[in-house]
Amino acid sequence: TFQNLTDWQKIEQFLQAHEYIMNADVRELCGVSAATANRLLAEFVSDGKLVKYRESGHWAYSSN
Repeated sequence: TFQNLTDWQKIEQFLQAHEYIMNADVRELCGVSAATANRLLAEFVSDGKLVKYRESGHWAYSSN
């Protein structure tokens, strides 16, 4: 959807300045709940845009 595209652009821009993004970053950037942030991140992983891995005991996502 168009909103997901906007969310992806925000995440992509964030990742230009940071090594990875986490759920809390997505919540703040996109103004969404934790559940919605999880759904967005999972969607971008399944689309091949992000890679999911563990960082200091938390899930983190980086550009593919």
